[in-house]
Amino acid sequence: MKIINFKSPPKNNWFAPEWNYYVFESKLEKINFKKLSTYLLKKEKDLLKLPNTIKQNKYSDGYTGLGKNSTTSRYDKYNVLKWDNKEISLIKKQIISFHNSILKKFNFQPVEALYAQCWVNIMRKGQSIKPHLHSVSPNCYFGGHICVQAEDTSTYYINPINQISDPETFKSKNEIGKITIFQNNMPHYTDTHVGNKERITIAFDLSLIKQSDNEIKLI
Repeated sequence: MKIINFKSPPKNNWFAPEWNYYVFESKLEKINFKKLSTYLLKKEKDLLKLPNTIKQNKYSDGYTGLGKNSTTSRYDKYNVLKWDNKEISLIKKQIISFHNSILKKFNFQPVEALYAQCWVNIMRKGQSIKPHLHSVSPNCYFGGHICVQAEDTSTYYINPINQISDPETFKSKNEIGKITIFQNNMPHYTDTHVGNKERITIAFDLSLIKQSDNEIKLI
């Protein structure tokens, strides 16, 4: 496990800012990502037939900028982890294992329940994901990202407090099989995809309380 920590120095007065944010990285094993890429691309046509996610009376792509005609703009209309596929079953188990290893690292007690909403991002040449974050709600927990197919791209995670003037960022190279788990209020974005093959990632939100009917219970 690789741990990236945005941590503030000790503050000198009551009103000075303080922060302590984490990004965790690891590698998934025993998964055939070529087969998984083919499977997800075949699924794309069916996913695009689903209705768009609606927020504030208009469609939402989660502020990613990927647009109305994307699998991302239906992120709450399906759940990748519900699909009957060998590689996805392995991913599900390893998400649970990685989550539990993070808690163990900090000597936290195991959670009583863990839920996940999971979607696929498929990007083509010239596209990028704009800075966005997943949640700032009282139930905010973890977000996650798995690289399925990529060519010379990176994801950037931004210190939530220092994100406007000279933002503090962590650059994570997109490597096939890399899984990243981060605090879900952490803004993140990608650079522009310039490869000829699709850039494919699986993204997910983890929560301790069930928040929608489409979520799947992992623990």
